[in-house]
Amino acid sequence: MLQLPVCILFVTAFITSALFYPTFPKESNSNVLNVFAVDQWTILNKGKGGESSFEMLNRIQEDIIQENPDLVFLSIGMNDMINLEKFIDYHTFEKNYQKIINKLHSQNFEIVLLNLTPVDTIALKVWYKESLFHEKPQDKIKKANEVINVLAKRNGIPLIDLYDAFVTENGKEAHTGKLIMNKRNSGSDDGVHLTQAGYQLIAKELFNYLTVEKRISGNKKIICFGDNLTYGSHMRGAGTSTGHTYPGFLAQLVKWEKLIPYFSVPYDFLDEFGEYPSPLAKEDGSSITTLEEWEIQRVKIREKWHGLLGEWPEPITNPSFEILEELSLDTHLQQKIRFEWVPGQFTEGYLLVPHHGEDLAAVVTVFYEPETGIGQGKPNRDFALQLVKRGFVTLSLGTTESTENQTYSIYFPEIDSATVQPLSMLAYAANTAWELLSNHPQVDSARIGITGHSYGGKWAMFASCLTDKFAAAAWSDPGIVFESTKPAVNYWEPWYLGYHPRPWRNRGMPTSDNPMTGLYPQLLEKNLDLHELHVLMAPRPFFVSGGSEDPRERWIPLNHSIAVNRLYGLDHRVGMSNRPNHDPNDVSNDIMYTFFEYFLQP
Repeated sequence: MLQLPVCILFVTAFITSALFYPTFPKESNSNVLNVFAVDQWTILNKGKGGESSFEMLNRIQEDIIQENPDLVFLSIGMNDMINLEKFIDYHTFEKNYQKIINKLHSQNFEIVLLNLTPVDTIALKVWYKESLFHEKPQDKIKKANEVINVLAKRNGIPLIDLYDAFVTENGKEAHTGKLIMNKRNSGSDDGVHLTQAGYQLIAKELFNYLTVEKRISGNKKIICFGDNLTYGSHMRGAGTSTGHTYPGFLAQLVKWEKLIPYFSVPYDFLDEFGEYPSPLAKEDGSSITTLEEWEIQRVKIREKWHGLLGEWPEPITNPSFEILEELSLDTHLQQKIRFEWVPGQFTEGYLLVPHHGEDLAAVVTVFYEPETGIGQGKPNRDFALQLVKRGFVTLSLGTTESTENQTYSIYFPEIDSATVQPLSMLAYAANTAWELLSNHPQVDSARIGITGHSYGGKWAMFASCLTDKFAAAAWSDPGIVFESTKPAVNYWEPWYLGYHPRPWRNRGMPTSDNPMTGLYPQLLEKNLDLHELHVLMAPRPFFVSGGSEDPRERWIPLNHSIAVNRLYGLDHRVGMSNRPNHDPNDVSNDIMYTFFEYFLQP
């Protein structure tokens, strides 16, 4: 709960355990990126388990002052009150805390105090011997919170009342329930450290403060400073601003605040489905209304498209790779690798791995050649490089050889007798890349995504829709549906969906003198379009980074995917931003990278 000099009412941001985002996002009439600035947020976890206020006072210079933050959340005192080896009296606790405040005020840092959370007295009895301490643990917590309240008023500092928030969440059972580790909720008689739900509640309270005080804008560095509650003991990501620590959950809420305009259908396209045939329509004309019916339909749609595109060869499930070159850079290790991505065909790419971390999320990036993805090509297409800097393992791939000879794709079994549409074989190759990453010792196979721009956007879209392996996908201006008036939405070309034996038609827009051939005109005759592939992503999230080829009107086909996700009981799984030009820019890329951070790094 929030205590400020003036009473402020605020709207609570709801939290779900499966996906951590507000349940009721604000609607937006515009998803056009050039009206938004790029806000860079840094949230640092400076918590250390088991520390007293004395120990925290000694690391102020290194962990706060040298970082030069915009705002500091202070959570101090649990060990002073509960840890037998760190006990101090209330007067000394107040003196230490005031010294910390004085040091931070001398640097003109904005400070917010957090009081102490309750303890579970039943679980605590296993190890906390009241006979040694002469006070009940809950009484010590309450008295320490009185001291913190005095400090807040004396120094004119906002105070977030976590104790009251925990009591309110648990009702009358103030010291038991789902928020504090006990035998029932975690199998451990702990009584002090928090559960995942407890850390989520703290993050929600801090996010409410930032929202009420209008801090969710601009570039910010926030430090969460404290002991075990800040560190996130027993949680995934302990000591970091990812995973299930409260700094991690706070970072997720801030990211969702940035993403929310792009996951809200503009009013003028709400529930507009256009002339695209509904994937929820049964053969008898009735509509699918249950998830069970949809799962049957889903299999049929995928089988139909694989039948049209050509059946894949047996998958390569355990690809090995050869390291050709290796370079250690400031933030990551860069390896040039070679591996078999299609039966009998090898490729070279770049594997980028952060120097530290385990169970990391990963992203496959695809383009004409892999060097662009690592920063050696056109600007704002270095997706692999920028994502590894954000903590992802990345694999940058391209079709270097066929790009150089202007055949632009993968042909199986060979170019003059291909049995699979080339764009589908690109998808097959990307799924081999997924297998390679899933076997990497630092990668969590459940959190691998894929992205690409233009040519790479088409590649990423087909790869993520034709199998269920990729956990999330972002497609940068590929042309997400067929469009005969846009020359870059050129699915009719023989290296995409218009394959035919050579000699090929002349490149460019179809005309009477240069007609389309192959599968593509057959798809048009059957009234098929790519929205049928999009819906196969559900319930996995995907994001369209739209430009000149994918304007706001693309919400119409995307509404079909939104409708399918509702059968899963899920909203906000489909997002789109829009920019005037085809080329990606700093703003569009930042939103796309944030999408991957939000959905793959929680």
